[in-house]
Amino acid sequence: MEKIDVVRTETEALLKKVVTQYTLEVVEDQGAFQVVIKTEEAPTLIGRHGDTVRAFQKILEVMLFQQFKEPVRLLINVNDYREKQTERLNEMAREYAQKTLDTKMAGYISNLSSYERRIIHQLITAEFPDLASYSVGEGRDRQLVVDLKENAPQTTQQE
Repeated sequence: MEKIDVVRTETEALLKKVVTQYTLEVVEDQGAFQVVIKTEEAPTLIGRHGDTVRAFQKILEVMLFQQFKEPVRLLINVNDYREKQTERLNEMAREYAQKTLDTKMAGYISNLSSYERRIIHQLITAEFPDLASYSVGEGRDRQLVVDLKENAPQTTQQE
């Protein structure tokens, strides 16, 4: 059985335990698997602030690791949640960037996953040449900082 078929089979097995009706598409793209799920029960699968879909993805990654004896890169997307999330994060990044430019003071954003911080880092780098973004803190206390480039540490940590 090909790897993509195993990813599809394992995803379906787990999915059936969470929702009753869905469509599933699995696509391999440069060694990573895009798992696209469409369902009327999206809130159940996404959870509050994406917590459930992140947990679902992590559990599936562990299941696939046990099967393949190597890490498997996955991105699960439920009802275009990732695109909507990216739009929301880009809007937030632009607001923080403009506020930083206006006030000349750093903006701190808490409670973001590494994926969310990465999206904001990318937007700040691409659209705001006078600003820098970097992360400070550890674990759940980790924050993303949007600051003037001149005030940023020389080595910025981007995820």
